[in-house]
Amino acid sequence: MSSIDLVILGMVLEKPQSAYDIQKDVEYHHFSRWTKISVPTIYRKVIQLNEKGYLQSNIVKGDKFADKAVYSITDKGKVYFKELLTSYASQPVPLLFDFNGVITNLNKVDKTEAMELIAQLRSSIRTSIQSNENYAAEYANIPLVGRTIFEQQQLLYSSLLEWLDNFESQFISE
Repeated sequence: MSSIDLVILGMVLEKPQSAYDIQKDVEYHHFSRWTKISVPTIYRKVIQLNEKGYLQSNIVKGDKFADKAVYSITDKGKVYFKELLTSYASQPVPLLFDFNGVITNLNKVDKTEAMELIAQLRSSIRTSIQSNENYAAEYANIPLVGRTIFEQQQLLYSSLLEWLDNFESQFISE
């Protein structure tokens, strides 16, 4: 069970696609910003989902290129898709931030260096805010379920900045 399965099955549920088309869809929608999915894993996962009976492939004649397999979701795949949705919706939501490794080690460097690292974190979060705003503007016409991810990201980044300000003031006074 993986979130990659959920993403791929959801995309194929929407419309049958080749593994290459799924890869391009993942890149276009920037799924890797929101979930653990990488382009190299897509082909392997599509084959695994096909072997498990969640997807079925049909060979389609290519125009200029070789024939390609186009995948569609099976009834078994639809059941698995709904199981994944239910499972992920009912789990605790992990908030794992790579910068927490920096935070937990700030007491191991001198205060000046620690403050520079905090400033770098703040700058990185602000860069992420700007990047997210740019993506939101660029993809303003996507469906609501996609647009709300941008809103969620903005709220998280804003909360992280507020948290970092609070942490910094506590860190300075300690």
